[in-house]
Amino acid sequence: MNRLFTIISIGAFAAAALVLVQCDEITGGPPLNVRIEARTDSMVRISWAAPVEGTPDVYMVYFEEVGSPSYTGIGETEQIEYVDYPQGITGKYKVMARFGSETYDAVDKPTTVPIENSMAGLAELDAPGNSGYGWNRSSGEDSTYSMEEAGSADVVDFYITDFAVGYSGPTYSVASPDRGPIDPSGVVPPAAWRVTRFVDVSPYEHGPLPSYDQQTYFEFRDINQTPMIIGCYTEDEYYAMVRIDSIDIGTGEVKLTSWFQLVQGLRLIKH
Repeated sequence: MNRLFTIISIGAFAAAALVLVQCDEITGGPPLNVRIEARTDSMVRISWAAPVEGTPDVYMVYFEEVGSPSYTGIGETEQIEYVDYPQGITGKYKVMARFGSETYDAVDKPTTVPIENSMAGLAELDAPGNSGYGWNRSSGEDSTYSMEEAGSADVVDFYITDFAVGYSGPTYSVASPDRGPIDPSGVVPPAAWRVTRFVDVSPYEHGPLPSYDQQTYFEFRDINQTPMIIGCYTEDEYYAMVRIDSIDIGTGEVKLTSWFQLVQGLRLIKH
């Protein structure tokens, strides 16, 4: 009887040890190359590559709303992608992989928060200074350019004009660069200037921009108040927003602030 008990005890111990060894051998790692793209102009597709350590039990997707101090779980999936409808909110995404009781956090945490460019000065087309303005597609940062140089055609997204010779106004406009060669000022050379379209969204600075269509967006918008909020849609399908902060017709200078959405095709602009 004692012998039988000993054999049973040894067997139980061996089984327990095997379980412990198997648990110790469980490995895992984080998702890789997390990225986002527009599923529609108001929906976001988050995708990633599986961990090199294997297939996790589940992936967990989190979202940190702009202005929030922490992440909130928004879904779980066994796939390597997840579609989120953020209801007009922008923020940062995080993906984690769960292996058993362990979780592994991806390094990449892509964001939909637009890039803010602080107040810049832009000249009316006939005033001293640069009247062209454009955004870098990789960084979202802004720069000003001369509209009198054909080399600016590849980088300018809009310019400031009063559609008259001189800069006395009385009305200034934000205009698509492709109008430059036919502007009455006569200083913009023929070139393959970019095409941009605009919509007045005042006073809603944080709401989603309207979906682009030809009945809503136009080739120029008159600046009829300050501040004025103007939505922009570029020919390569980026959305941006410009706030006209002030106009000085005496010097021909316009002060503006802008926000550029780095996710191509996404019209969310909350910041």
